[in-house]
Amino acid sequence: MQGIIFSDGGSLPLPQGLTRNWVKTAAKERNEDEKLFALIREAFQKKIELGVKVPTYPQFRDMIGQFLEIIQDEKNCSEPYLVKEEQAKILELEIVDEVAKLYREASGKTLEIRVCVAGPTDLYLQAFGETAFKDAYHYLALDIDRFIRQAFKTVKHCRIALVALDEPSLGMNDRIQFFDPDIISALSLASTYARRQGADVEIHLHSPLKYEIVCETPINVLGFEYAATPSYLELLDRKVLEASETFVRPGVARTDISGLIGSLNEEYGINAWKEPAYMQKIVKEKETPLVIQKRLEKVCASLGARVKYAGPDCGLAFWPNRELAFKLLENTAKGINAFNNSSLGKKLLK
Repeated sequence: MQGIIFSDGGSLPLPQGLTRNWVKTAAKERNEDEKLFALIREAFQKKIELGVKVPTYPQFRDMIGQFLEIIQDEKNCSEPYLVKEEQAKILELEIVDEVAKLYREASGKTLEIRVCVAGPTDLYLQAFGETAFKDAYHYLALDIDRFIRQAFKTVKHCRIALVALDEPSLGMNDRIQFFDPDIISALSLASTYARRQGADVEIHLHSPLKYEIVCETPINVLGFEYAATPSYLELLDRKVLEASETFVRPGVARTDISGLIGSLNEEYGINAWKEPAYMQKIVKEKETPLVIQKRLEKVCASLGARVKYAGPDCGLAFWPNRELAFKLLENTAKGINAFNNSSLGKKLLK
């Protein structure tokens, strides 16, 4: 095995002075294109430079909102909540493909990327709440399938190695009214095309409590937030993963910034929000490459070669600044590389 592959969650903090509302308007109306595109381009290039092996397009918009806004606009649909495939575009992939072209020209290698889309369950909860309309749930799964199909058409100079369905509500939210067969059907519909294209399909969960239903779908990578909640590892049965040929992508760097800052405040008796210099201790003392390497060792000691990808627990949109977020990505790359190059790492992945 080639070792653990570093993939990131996607989202990043915006530069000072820019807001999500500005990004939302710029993306929707295609105004200030070059300013937005330059922001995406620079952030994506930075991820590559920091060592993210399968980087996600830089996400500066709300994950659910960026898809639901297209789906809920009737001019984009053939019927209510059924988006036309030609309208199911992820704007950021246009810029990612430009960067990938330059990358290939410079290195002679084809860049592999991760494409993250909102999952049908989280989309449904945002659009319809607790009432269970199976037809609407089915339509939203079809919509996600169309966004994925369009993504494969958009990129010409890179390879989509990993498609991630963002479904943090599964296993965490008791408002979900659908039965397991309905969820399995929706997840299967949303993931089948990408698997047929040869890509891995990840489901990004916070908790893997309902992972066994995921193992009944074409999804073959289970992402969960191990770094913040190590006990989640105890929920997984290696034999179940092996029988279903399911891999895992554990989070090995914490991203719960409020919790991290809270621990600083308690340890040093300060308010790091008011004394931001202390925030550097997050990446210099807490989420260090060695800590990240040790977490990965514990997961692999339990699951072995079922571990294929790793990265931060979640996205970094709400981190205080980009410099701190980028440093966490750098530390994660160093921790994963140290594990891959160690004799213990090689032994655990056999």
